[in-house]
Amino acid sequence: MVESIGYNQNSLKSKVLELISNEKSLSAKQIYSKLKKMHSITSTYQAIHKTLKQMLDEGVLIKEKAVYSINPKWVEDFKKNAEVLAEKVRTGKKEFNLKELEEGETVHLNFKGILEVGWFLVNGIMIAPNPKKTPGIALWRFCYSIVGLEEKHLTGLKKACKENKWYAFIEENNKLDHLFGDTLLSYGLKGIKYNIKCTTPLSDKMIIGDYIAEINYPSLFRKLWAIQNRLPVKIIEFNLAKHLLLMREIQPDIEVIITKNSKLAEEYRKEYLKK
Repeated sequence: MVESIGYNQNSLKSKVLELISNEKSLSAKQIYSKLKKMHSITSTYQAIHKTLKQMLDEGVLIKEKAVYSINPKWVEDFKKNAEVLAEKVRTGKKEFNLKELEEGETVHLNFKGILEVGWFLVNGIMIAPNPKKTPGIALWRFCYSIVGLEEKHLTGLKKACKENKWYAFIEENNKLDHLFGDTLLSYGLKGIKYNIKCTTPLSDKMIIGDYIAEINYPSLFRKLWAIQNRLPVKIIEFNLAKHLLLMREIQPDIEVIITKNSKLAEEYRKEYLKK
């Protein structure tokens, strides 16, 4: 734990942190005495006192009536940072900032499964830098579903739709796509049109500001998606269990290619928003 906040495991600060985490709260004299007994440290009392002051300044410790204890806020922040780190390790993705892309530059990102891609689109693409507040455009073969998303995804979707005006153009025109589309409208999507030729067999696009994101799907996954959306003649025939299986359990490798191209992004807006 101490190494992740920049403390070497054998440093005086790490020993102080370990001691106070076990003892809850101690005075400077108690800390000095216990450290000498436990670790046979050669540091002076003045050195311990200086270390405690540094840890107070760093927000790791708090002091009340000459007694030191671990700052609960620091613990909470540490927990959040650890969760973020664990998520990065789990997904194997590096930190990525759209603002770092230069005009004409492209970056390739790889994801595992549609849910992981969906969260990136909501939490990354849909709120991408857009200082001119130009409308966002989604060019999809099938309307995306929010079924199975976590609460943070749904909250993020509402926030993204408030931050930018989003319009979706769907190539398919069936009952299930309309159902999913109505749901997205209820979450803040500004408009949606169906039966619009706008995609390739294996890819969708999303355009916001100067950025174009192309989402490339494996052929088999795209075919299963097509069967799922086209099969129900009536909404009541929609198989929710199979939908969740497709969205959650099947996790194909999906590539997202992001390009910063202001001229092409504007061309997309001119072409589709007139519809």
